[in-house]
Amino acid sequence: MDFINLKKIKSWARYYLGDYFLYQPKTVNEIKEILSKRTKLIPSGGFRSYGDSAINEGMISSKYFNKIINFDEKKGVLKAESGITINEMIKFLLPKGWFLKVTPGTKFATLGGCIASDVHGKEHHKEGCFSENLIKLKLLINKDETIELDNFSHPDLFHATCGGMGLTGFILEAEIQCKKIKSSNIIFNKKINYNIEEVFSCFEKYMSSNYSVAWLDTRKSKKDYKSVFIHGAFCEKSKLKLDNNLRFKIPFSLKVINNLSIKIFNYLYFFWNSLNKNSGKISYDNFFYPLDKIDNWYKLYGKNGFLQYQFIVPKENGKEALLEVLNYLNKVNQMSSLAVLKLHRKNNLNYMSFPLSGYSLAMDFPITKKIYLILNELDKIILKFNGKIYLTKDARLSSYFFGKFYSQFEKVLKVRKKYNIFNFSSIQSNRIGFDDR
Repeated sequence: MDFINLKKIKSWARYYLGDYFLYQPKTVNEIKEILSKRTKLIPSGGFRSYGDSAINEGMISSKYFNKIINFDEKKGVLKAESGITINEMIKFLLPKGWFLKVTPGTKFATLGGCIASDVHGKEHHKEGCFSENLIKLKLLINKDETIELDNFSHPDLFHATCGGMGLTGFILEAEIQCKKIKSSNIIFNKKINYNIEEVFSCFEKYMSSNYSVAWLDTRKSKKDYKSVFIHGAFCEKSKLKLDNNLRFKIPFSLKVINNLSIKIFNYLYFFWNSLNKNSGKISYDNFFYPLDKIDNWYKLYGKNGFLQYQFIVPKENGKEALLEVLNYLNKVNQMSSLAVLKLHRKNNLNYMSFPLSGYSLAMDFPITKKIYLILNELDKIILKFNGKIYLTKDARLSSYFFGKFYSQFEKVLKVRKKYNIFNFSSIQSNRIGFDDR
């Protein structure tokens, strides 16, 4: 087993930096050996969590648990180890005419990470979260016990694990249902919107589309907010071709993201989209994973990094909540460099999953002295509208707001006690008071 003391482990957003022990076991017995010797451990996958949810004094990497175990090509059921990435699964599935039913915005997340975060994507209004296409999983909960579980066998542990941020054990492997496709291209349609009313109308009008998303300019223009709405689906007939995965690297930290550069970029992005055609074909890679083209785009925020703030609010007051958030950001002169709006269907049965029937908005902010106070105020707005923020993107949520946003978290605590799960925690779980309750 490789044992490494890495002095500079950072979260994806480059916010957290510290000295942590990273274990890289190659067998299940080696994981059990680690669990027999220490606590304060957290499973670690692709290091794509924005905050501190996958960081602790000790991290157990799934790097060597990255194999495909079995694939039923008739049913589209894939069984794989937890450390395999979305990119590796796509390389295997797509030439056979299959794809993931649910995918987040990066293809470098791992299977285990997708389950622990219960990720969602542009298809949530149709397919739900990742766990809703999860057939079963195998979970190592302590040094003595491995459990195979699903919705019907150990349902309490299943619902605590999906969206449970790695706090119920190390996921060894999982079976997922995949989606049959006839093309690797997406046919898309685009609509330019000049106010909030229009973009909400688009989401409602195109609910039958397989995928939908909107880019939003958080800077008020002519008393309202512009957006670009895109919806689409896989083409019915075309070639099944893998993208070349060409990626670019930024050589050093630039710190070019500020209100001025955000204003210029958003203007050019909106102008460019208004000139280009409103429909066409695009590769799956460019549609689902555009930011993956730049290998280390976080360097645009400089050495201090950035914070992502993603919230969701119920559908019935989604527009009102969104306007209050955006108006507040304009009042304090804080723009988001990237703002992505999505529609979600009803929440699932998992105790700590993020989505509910409503609208989510993800925003990126450079780290400044005032940003923490601003986000604290946004927490109050989201709570007022009965929403919540996404733990996978979080790096600063307080224990008070965690308890308000995730009212079922105590069920996870009961599950941990019932199954004798005590090795697993994270910097995040300690910060939000999960470990102390």
